[in-house]
Amino acid sequence: MEMIKKIVNILVMVYLVLALLLYLDILNIGQQTNPGFYTNFFLAGGLLLLLELIVENIYIMAVKRQHLPYQNKINELKASLYDQKQETQDLIKKHHEELAVARATSHVPPQAPYPQEITSRPVLTPIDPNIIMTPAPLTSKPVDPADYPTKNTDSDTYRELNR
Repeated sequence: MEMIKKIVNILVMVYLVLALLLYLDILNIGQQTNPGFYTNFFLAGGLLLLLELIVENIYIMAVKRQHLPYQNKINELKASLYDQKQETQDLIKKHHEELAVARATSHVPPQAPYPQEITSRPVLTPIDPNIIMTPAPLTSKPVDPADYPTKNTDSDTYRELNR
């Protein structure tokens, strides 16, 4: 779009130069029949295009002036953010240097931080009294105690006596 605008501006300026040359009678092309009409017509078109160029450039300057305070504010915010980052990095660097000096002077090997003990109890969800809870289903075959031997001899004798 900017390229088209530049081309149009160049064509308008060429037109203005030709209009000026016709007005000063330096360029006399096709003016044998009615020279005053064509010269005035060409000059009026040149004046309109000159007016359009001037208004367009004034508008562009006004937009740039309106944009300038916002751009300055953005630059100030960027600078303050950069300063804050620099301060933070300087503090971190200073802290690391202090830790290194402290470790070098204390002769104590660095220890990994231990996780904090959990002192809070888990949250229990209340049971809704409206929910009907059924027992787990029973197995289809009966359990034979002989399948599960025990080390307690007293219980074995008890089983044998009660069979």
